[in-house]
Amino acid sequence: MRQLKKWKRTGILFLSAAMVAGNVPWLSENGLLTVQAAGKASPVTEYDEETLDKFRDNVLEYWEIPGLIEQYNTTFRNQLEQYYYNPGSSTGLTRQQLLDLAEELRNEAKILEDTAEEDKSELNRRQYEDYRSNIRVLKARAKDLEDAAEGKSAAGTSAIRALRITRDKKTKEARALMRDYETLEAQSKIAHKNLEIAELSYGTAKRQMELGLYSAEDVLSAEEALNAARAKDASAKTAYVSGKQELIKMLGWNYDGDPEIRKIPEPDLEAIAGYDPSKDEAKAIENNITLFETRMNSSKSQGGANKKARNVQEQENSVRSSLDLLYRDVMQKKASYEAAVLQYTAAQADKAAADRKYNLGMLSGQQHLTAENTWLTEEAAFESAGLSLMAAMEEYEWAVKGLLELSTDSSGS
Repeated sequence: MRQLKKWKRTGILFLSAAMVAGNVPWLSENGLLTVQAAGKASPVTEYDEETLDKFRDNVLEYWEIPGLIEQYNTTFRNQLEQYYYNPGSSTGLTRQQLLDLAEELRNEAKILEDTAEEDKSELNRRQYEDYRSNIRVLKARAKDLEDAAEGKSAAGTSAIRALRITRDKKTKEARALMRDYETLEAQSKIAHKNLEIAELSYGTAKRQMELGLYSAEDVLSAEEALNAARAKDASAKTAYVSGKQELIKMLGWNYDGDPEIRKIPEPDLEAIAGYDPSKDEAKAIENNITLFETRMNSSKSQGGANKKARNVQEQENSVRSSLDLLYRDVMQKKASYEAAVLQYTAAQADKAAADRKYNLGMLSGQQHLTAENTWLTEEAAFESAGLSLMAAMEEYEWAVKGLLELSTDSSGS
């Protein structure tokens, strides 16, 4: 068995006595759990050995986060363990109940199909596509239930879907933590540079007082500024360390681990060109988690069915309006980022000029520190604009993938 490096937990190793004693087909040669769920429904990616080695090293990169969630996140691992130990518990329904529910969903799909065809001439394109989207989801869900009833799936489809949702939600959360960490790191660097400037200013003030050029009040003022800078530096460092611990614990390291955390890539501006709310809304509606549950709710009465239909329509409209707002936010953040790029380029030139002057003796140490602090502040603003754009882009993309929270008003019975 491959020995995992000491800084990383051992991942998904559910080696109970029962599993060790028996033939466990889902354990790989190195003892790590590899998920082989049925066909395309598998919620967990099967990684090659080279990629797994990257997950096990002491380096954290942004692209690794989904895989690290699958391999090391406690919430996901516990849910996955339950999935394998008791797959049939995902629905709690008997075979006949599963088949009855599947039939009910197929009947509902048939009604929608007939209605869509009858009213096709009166529907606009979006309304017709809404019908087709709901029909596809209902039929797919019915097929899943029928497969589960006949034992064709490795586990209950509800559990498979729940695992996928957990992975995506944890990935989204961890990415936000990594962006926060990078911001806190930049703030800590600026606070420390301010402390260096305050220390130099205090030393200068004392020497100037000895020469009779500064008063005691001037020295006291410099000392107060130094104490304030020390407090801010300590506070920024605490926040930075806390943010780091929260991030790495979520991804498998111990709280006192010290992985190399690589910089988050700059946002891909070309990807934004592919965003189109008018086209993406169909996917966002079909994939939305809340809408899926609303569609799947059984409606046993005409009143319940009508209420369910209204709720579905309201939620679909909410997806459309939310996606449009998210797109507008992306475009606003893109404009801010492009402006920050120009400011950052100018700041780079200013920093290079200050370095040259300092090397030629044309700037004092304190003046050079001040120039460095200005540079760090501009760099932090540039990185912040990039992270804000990245966050806006991911919010849009997650919405298209279904992770957009909606009102969960009951759809009736």
